[in-house]
This record gives sequence, structure tokens and C-alpha cells, in this order.
Amino acid sequence: MTKQRAEFVPMLVGGFKTFLEAYDRYCPFTRHGQLQYHVETIRSRRRLGSAKAALADEAFQRTLYRTLQAWGIGSRASTLRPFPQFVAALQAEAKTIEALDSLAIDQPGLDVNTVGATVARLAQSLDIVGNKARIVPGSKALHHLLPELVVPIDREYTQRFFEWANPTLQNFPERCFREAFAAFATIAREANPVQYVGDGWYTSRTKVIDNAIVGLWCWAKAKVRGKTR
Repeated sequence: MTKQRAEFVPMLVGGFKTFLEAYDRYCPFTRHGQLQYHVETIRSRRRLGSAKAALADEAFQRTLYRTLQAWGIGSRASTLRPFPQFVAALQAEAKTIEALDSLAIDQPGLDVNTVGATVARLAQSLDIVGNKARIVPGSKALHHLLPELVVPIDREYTQRFFEWANPTLQNFPERCFREAFAAFATIAREANPVQYVGDGWYTSRTKVIDNAIVGLWCWAKAKVRGKTR
């Protein structure tokens, strides 16, 4: 991580509550289903009690599929596999996913480098889309299967936060994810995101981190426009 990129982490931690407030005020994710399907999927995952049970449950599989569609996977340059192939791709990685089920991003003693590398390989190898770079859709799927461990990443906000050039994320997706995972672990330890878990978009500690990152850019845009105090 470059010095300039590293400075964003303490900035996010220092203004964590402010950026969450900005997320609430300016949240850009307002299309039908983006929030509703996400909440439904996370509730289903918690009700099932484990990643293993979720991977075997057709109702969960379908609500996850619908959530990813609502989150933009399968639109623009992304091609989501047909549902049967999507399920097969998830189940092909079941053992690796299940092995990560007991871990949390803020867990004391978490082996950040080893776990980050494992999740990076998993997200990139998860054959749920017909794309070369699968790290974004993979992270979004894994977020719903491992909601205490995997922060979803995207090209609009996460990529900007880490200042990854498009070719960097495209050609070195696992390296980018490892960098992000290490930063997320630091943010989780220092900002204690679990204290904000609750209603709406605040479904897990990892989603809270994602909310704060998006909120930082919402706050920055509002500041430029003179809408913040």
C-alpha cells in the first residue's frame, strides 16, 4: 500500500461515524431490490446458521442470486452464470467457504495475510460470472455467505478508496483484494464496526465498513458542493 493510500485508512477510522451519517443521508443505492434483497439474504443466512447449510438451501441460493442481480452483477460488463451453473460454482468451493465460516474480520489473532490470501483466491476462482476478473462479484457473493469476514468490494467506491487503476484491478485482482483485506482488518479493529450493526444497510460488521467507505465519498462530494458543515 502506498503512503497516500495508507492515509485513507486512518482518515476513515477517525471520521467513521461522520462517514456513516453521510452514507445514511446520501446513500446512492436506491434501486428497487438493492436493500430489500440484501437484507432478506443476510437474514436467511443467519437463520440457516452456517455457510454449509446456506450452500445447500435452494431458497438461500435464489435470494442470493437475486441480490447479486440487484447489486449490478450481470449488467454492463459482467455476465452472471445461469442459476444452475451459479449454484454449481458455489458448491464447487464449498469446503473452502465452510472452512472460513468461524472467522470474523475483527477477530483477535486473525492471521490476516493467510486468510486474506485464501479469500482472495476464493473470490477470484468463484466461477459465478463469465469474466476474467471475478474479484468484485466473488466478494459480493462471499459477503452474503461469510458476512462477518468478507467486505464486498466494487469499482465505484472501493477501487477509488485504494486508488487502484483499472488495469491493476483487472490484471492483479488477488493482489488488490489482499491489500483491501488487510486494510479492512485494521479498520475493523480500530473503528469497532459491530457497534453499528442494526437495521437497514447495517446488516453486519463488514457491511458497516463498506457503508463507511461509500459514505466517505458521499461526504467528500457533499463537501465540494457545500452541503456539509
